[in-house]
Amino acid sequence: MVDAHAHIAFPAWRKRRPLRVAVTGHCNLGDETTALFVAHAFDRILAHLQRVSPSGIVALSGLAAGADTLFAEAALAHAIPLEACLASTDLIENFPPGPDRDRYLALCQNSQRIHQLPFALRSNTAYMALGRWLVDSSALLLAAWNGLPAAAEGGSGDVVAYAKQQSKPIIHIHTCHHTIAMLD
Repeated sequence: MVDAHAHIAFPAWRKRRPLRVAVTGHCNLGDETTALFVAHAFDRILAHLQRVSPSGIVALSGLAAGADTLFAEAALAHAIPLEACLASTDLIENFPPGPDRDRYLALCQNSQRIHQLPFALRSNTAYMALGRWLVDSSALLLAAWNGLPAAAEGGSGDVVAYAKQQSKPIIHIHTCHHTIAMLD
C-alpha cells in the first residue's frame, strides 16, 4: 500500500531537519471500516516516512475528532513528536464529557508543543486558518478526504486546495474508495 510511495523524494534540507508532516481530514469518517482503513493508512505511511527520513519526523495535527485524532494517535504510537495547533480556545467543546474528551485531553498532554490560534470561538474561519497553518508549517500533507469540495469553509477540500496552491506534496487517503495516492 505505502511501498508505492517509496519514490517520494524530499529536498536535501529535510535531511538536516525533521520532516514536518501535517494532517487534514474528516471529523466523521463514516463507518468503522473506513476509520480502520484510515488508521491503518496513517500507521503505514508514518512507519514508511520514519524509514526514509534520517532526521526524524514531527507530526502536526489540529486534534479534531476523526482523522486528526487517528493521525495523532498513530504518530504517538511510533514515538513521533506531536505538535498540536488548536483552531480556537473553545475547541474542547467539540468533545462531550467522557471518553472522547479524555482522548482529546490525553493528546493535548502528550503534545510536544501546542500552538493556539487567536480565535475564541470555533468557526469556519478558524478552521480555515488552522488548515493554512498546518500546510504552511509542514513539508508534506496527509489528507484523509472523500475527494469532494468542502461542505463549509475550512473543510478538508479547502485545505487540500490551499496545499495545492502552495505546491505542497499531498498523500490522499481516499475515504470513499479506500485508496492511497499522491495528488498531482
